[in-house]
Amino acid sequence: MARRKKLYLIILLAITVALFISVPVMAVVRNRKAVAENDGQMQRITVWQIDGFEGGKGSRSQYLQQTADKCFEDEKIYVSVTSLSADAARANSERGERPDIISYPAGFYGFENYINKKDFVYKTWCRGAYCLLSLDENSDFSAANAQNTVANAGKDNLTEVAIVLNGLNGATAEESTNAYLKLINGKYKYLFGTQRDIFRLKVRNVPFKVQPLTEFNDLYQNISILTVNNEKYAYCSKFVDYLLTSNEAGSLGLFYGDCELCAEELKPLQSLEFNYVLNYPCGADYINELKNAAKSGDANKIKTLLK
Repeated sequence: MARRKKLYLIILLAITVALFISVPVMAVVRNRKAVAENDGQMQRITVWQIDGFEGGKGSRSQYLQQTADKCFEDEKIYVSVTSLSADAARANSERGERPDIISYPAGFYGFENYINKKDFVYKTWCRGAYCLLSLDENSDFSAANAQNTVANAGKDNLTEVAIVLNGLNGATAEESTNAYLKLINGKYKYLFGTQRDIFRLKVRNVPFKVQPLTEFNDLYQNISILTVNNEKYAYCSKFVDYLLTSNEAGSLGLFYGDCELCAEELKPLQSLEFNYVLNYPCGADYINELKNAAKSGDANKIKTLLK
């Protein structure tokens, strides 16, 4: 009798444990099913952010993600923003993988044939600018030349073109961190840089002066829609419009329009007009022509290509 009672208790315990495990599992399964059903009703939009030039501060991909979340906070639209290098984006494209929207620098190539030209080819949502920097707060920059100026080589931007067009052909170009350190260490009197270098100097808490350079600029962040799906295109277009109208590029240390909400040190670079900018859409051959012209120091050839 005692043995039968013990067996009964074991069976009861086993049933209790089974129920304890199975109920949560069933709940998880039901929950996953609900999510799956929800996903079936949810429109998904993919965005690629290509960082082809140094920004000011913060992450452009994170900014786009936050903007998208605000844009569609009351709709069943899920936007996924991915940060990629230019080479990675082109490699993905060769495998047939492309996003619905792409945010890219002015000199980016490889996607010009995939842009949906339904309403527009591209729009610019923020920009940077080239500038000369000196640790002498009284400098008028008139003494700047190729020998006493070090250039921030940048990333995929055409620094070499900007150098030639600003009359500094032959200036040494260094990796970005090395360039500003050589200015601070006194090896060079001037730094040919961008808004990013302003923030670097600000963090070092050293006095400096800024002179904007308006001869050429390719530090533009453009955005284009690639999808050919009409329903998706409407949502993508809504996002682009929202990005432009709610633009707070100043929080990134970059500019949009007059962009009054920028750091005090960036004021010299706001509301500028540039003599030459890149013609877009541009292909690899066009970019290579510009680079070759810059390599040979042919300013006239560069200007012809930029017309």
